[in-house]
Amino acid sequence: MKMKKFDIHCHVYKEKGFPRPDGSFYALPEDMLKIFEKKNVARGVILPEVHYEASMTGEVQNVEEVAEIVAQYPDKFYFFMNLCPHSFYKNPEADYSELIEYYLNMGALGVGEMCENMTFYDPLMDNMLFYVNKYKLPFTIHMTHKEFGDYGLRDDENLSGLESALQKWKDITFLAHSGDFWVEISGDDYHTGYPKDKVVPGGRVVELMRKYPNLHGDLSAGSGLNAIRRDREFGIQFLNEFQDRLYFGQDICTPDGNMMHSEYLDELLENGEISQEVYNKVCWKNAVKLLKLDLTEEDFKL
Repeated sequence: MKMKKFDIHCHVYKEKGFPRPDGSFYALPEDMLKIFEKKNVARGVILPEVHYEASMTGEVQNVEEVAEIVAQYPDKFYFFMNLCPHSFYKNPEADYSELIEYYLNMGALGVGEMCENMTFYDPLMDNMLFYVNKYKLPFTIHMTHKEFGDYGLRDDENLSGLESALQKWKDITFLAHSGDFWVEISGDDYHTGYPKDKVVPGGRVVELMRKYPNLHGDLSAGSGLNAIRRDREFGIQFLNEFQDRLYFGQDICTPDGNMMHSEYLDELLENGEISQEVYNKVCWKNAVKLLKLDLTEEDFKL
């Protein structure tokens, strides 16, 4: 039985603002609700874009703006706070407790999407992670292998920085995402892009997910979909093995965004390639559990 879904990764703006590189604009609330209807999505989490490194203009979206959108549509959206490691005058000993509690009291359910182009080892990042860990929050991260011309937490092709963080901050649920993260699902020589080859055993993503229960997978964007679709047999095996730690998401930014995650998961279910339980967990159950939401199967029935 097909179900509605919970989108763990949304970007929604109150106003159009400056255009994106391709001339498009971020989705407004009414745009995203139309996409939800088209894609059978019941609810979603808006992730504020507070990092200038992921912006064309240097302007950022503050958490308060996102909280206002959620207040307008409380039956459709939730939100994460976002934090900037450069806050508090770039003090590597800054106390984030009061700021985090301010956002939690506002209704935030986690932290992210972290897009700052810096390493896990940077003292500013390490200090911020201490407080995310203190409050045991889900933390959505975008990752990159590049120092210039890209955004996201920077790591090598072996994901050694991520592994260090997983070891050190065991009370953070890391919702990992991005092309340079999901490409490492395979042990081949591709370390960027969207390869279509069969997945080769030995991928670091698989190794780290087996080793660290606090590493979870945000399947949003073309990168997450490609990870489970490039090699159908492997993708089904991956969904089965990590069924309790994978999350449906779209990462749609524009009004005409058309990610195919919903259709692909529906197809796997209808073909009997994944079970109803695996489908439900990935599509909505895992998100409801992680975010401690008072939602039931009735909220996701078509």
